[in-house]
Amino acid sequence: MKDAHKAKGDGFVGESLKMVELKNEIRVVSGSELSVLITGETGVGKEVVARTVHAQSRRCDEAIVQINCAALSENIAESELFGHVKGSFTGANKDRMGKFELANNGTLFLDEIGELSLNIQAKLLRALQEGEIQRVGADKNIYVDVRIIAATNRDLSEEVAQGRFREDLYHRLSVFPLKVPALRERIDDIPLLSGFILHNLKGKIGTNNVRVSKSAMHQLLQYDWPGNVRELQHVLMRAALRAAATTSGKVGVIEINHLGLDFVVNNTDDSNNITPAITTDNKSFTEIVAEFQRQLITQAMEENDHVWAKAARQLQLDRGNLYRQAKRLGLT
Repeated sequence: MKDAHKAKGDGFVGESLKMVELKNEIRVVSGSELSVLITGETGVGKEVVARTVHAQSRRCDEAIVQINCAALSENIAESELFGHVKGSFTGANKDRMGKFELANNGTLFLDEIGELSLNIQAKLLRALQEGEIQRVGADKNIYVDVRIIAATNRDLSEEVAQGRFREDLYHRLSVFPLKVPALRERIDDIPLLSGFILHNLKGKIGTNNVRVSKSAMHQLLQYDWPGNVRELQHVLMRAALRAAATTSGKVGVIEINHLGLDFVVNNTDDSNNITPAITTDNKSFTEIVAEFQRQLITQAMEENDHVWAKAARQLQLDRGNLYRQAKRLGLT
């Protein structure tokens, strides 16, 4: 039985310009059989992108099998990837399929691909070129039909230049590269991401209703997020737990003191410190976020003589994205 599961492709949240561009690129490549190389900083959501590509592909009814290459030591990497036969080495008590066989007819997701040794890189390249693998200790080859998605937080072109990554494997993997933006490059996605994260926490922290206060949301929008979406998720999980602990099962409200971070503001210009008042009575988190966004945009437009470009600069957004957000919120 396969130790993998089908990808749903959910959890891919974002409406910023960079995320719209990324989603479009994913739609372009998903229906093909091309290899995909996903790059981006730690915590940006490369695994979510990989599962989204698989979920939108023709292989979506088959498994996506993931392997963390950073966790593979030299002596077990070949067996983990290609499998082994009984007696091929000490401890090989039975035949075992590797990840390539488990992913047959589906997708193999090679996470942290930049961590593989040059020796294993050579064997991986041969498998990709020939479409065949050989279990450790076996005499016969096995044909596999696998679509490869790889991910790394390293600059593989620089790794190639430094002799730490095979150039031929790099070109084989990066047929269609996808760059996942850092969270600080799409700050305006934070309200949507926060809503999604908190929705998934329902029932896990002692209350089914947690929301972010306007002051706490303002702080979240000002932070630089070196840990990206993963850091945002952890901050909100801890904050939600703290907020829920003070409510006795009622609605939890995340305040600044629950966030537990020393915030560094990206732009100290007072004109960017917009904190409109929001009425939260009997409103869902999504409605509160929408109202917050609506008031931010309205106030920015008023302070900039209703010039879209100026308002966009104040809010640190792309002008086109600001207009799309305003249209979505019923402001145009």
